[in-house]
Amino acid sequence: MRTPISARDLELIALREIRSLPGGEHVCHVEIVSANADWSLHASVRDGGDLNRIQHATSVTTTRLKNRYQLRSDW
Repeated sequence: MRTPISARDLELIALREIRSLPGGEHVCHVEIVSANADWSLHASVRDGGDLNRIQHATSVTTTRLKNRYQLRSDW
């Protein structure tokens, strides 16, 4: 059973998790982009970040969060 969560709370959790991964320290903002029942993470990055590492960190975090949380559209 996945836990219901608001988009804002999920963004904060995603930002914290991405920053904890190698290369993620250059991420300054994360946004949830939802399309019907599915959603994805879009990360804003400061100069100096390795885009390959950041893409990997974002992908891993998205997979983990999709397994744990269900995005609540009514919050």
